[in-house]
Amino acid sequence: MRYAMVLGVTLASFGAAAEERWTAPYQIEAVSGRTTRVVLGEQAPEDVDSRLQVMTLVGTQGMAVARFQGTEPVCTGDEDSELPPVCHTVGVYTQASGAPDLGEQLVALAGTVAGTVSLPAPRTAQERPVPGQWTSDAFETPVDEGARPFTPEGYPVPGYRWHTSPEGHVTLETNHGGQRGDPRVPLDTCTQERQGPFTRLECYPGAPPFAVEGTPGASLLYVDRRPLVVSFADYGEATTALVATLRVGGDTQYLVRVGLKGQAVTGLLFREGNAWRLLLRPADYPVLGC
Repeated sequence: MRYAMVLGVTLASFGAAAEERWTAPYQIEAVSGRTTRVVLGEQAPEDVDSRLQVMTLVGTQGMAVARFQGTEPVCTGDEDSELPPVCHTVGVYTQASGAPDLGEQLVALAGTVAGTVSLPAPRTAQERPVPGQWTSDAFETPVDEGARPFTPEGYPVPGYRWHTSPEGHVTLETNHGGQRGDPRVPLDTCTQERQGPFTRLECYPGAPPFAVEGTPGASLLYVDRRPLVVSFADYGEATTALVATLRVGGDTQYLVRVGLKGQAVTGLLFREGNAWRLLLRPADYPVLGC
């Protein structure tokens, strides 16, 4: 079974560490007026009322602080089904009276964050990739700060390369700890576009199982030919879409929508020194079949 190999989770993705400046964004469940329900996970942290007393809501038109009011369970399931319902916990947060209109709310960040939000850079016109610009002998891994939960325990972190076969076909090859995966994405099925500092390849190698017809089977986000995010359609969408740009304290961060196995979540992508980091907070409860 294929996995969406987006390897960007730190310990801070699941619990804020005091020394970490940034933690993974929380996903928005629902918005009603000044009240926002934020996905906390299958269970809320024991100290949620103190550690997550304040959240900064990020929308398409700005940022605003919201305060914790309590938690609520959210359960899904068919009453006629013999399977038990699948539940998770949301935190209820309320903005102060007179808070600005945020537009569409995108994510929630732990604590108070002061900065600005702007729409992502426009995409350039799509074009066909030139094989000579992408082929390589070396395998490269995407942003990797600890593979779990996207790579099963004991499963090697994959590397990727575009390589020319003896027959002259350029395909995406995968290397799992020295074992080669079957080529599955021909480069001639891909389009290429620029967006800000990034280059994106979207590929249509054929209708993947359980994916929407006409959507890409793979989406790969690069910077200077280095893969940052690799997403495959696997019981869901393949996407590496930029949804907003944040500027905080002179630094730039990017909110990117990442397609994982059975879900898509918005993560925080940014450069720290010479390294790129990607912080994601995927669901820690079942999402397939819900």
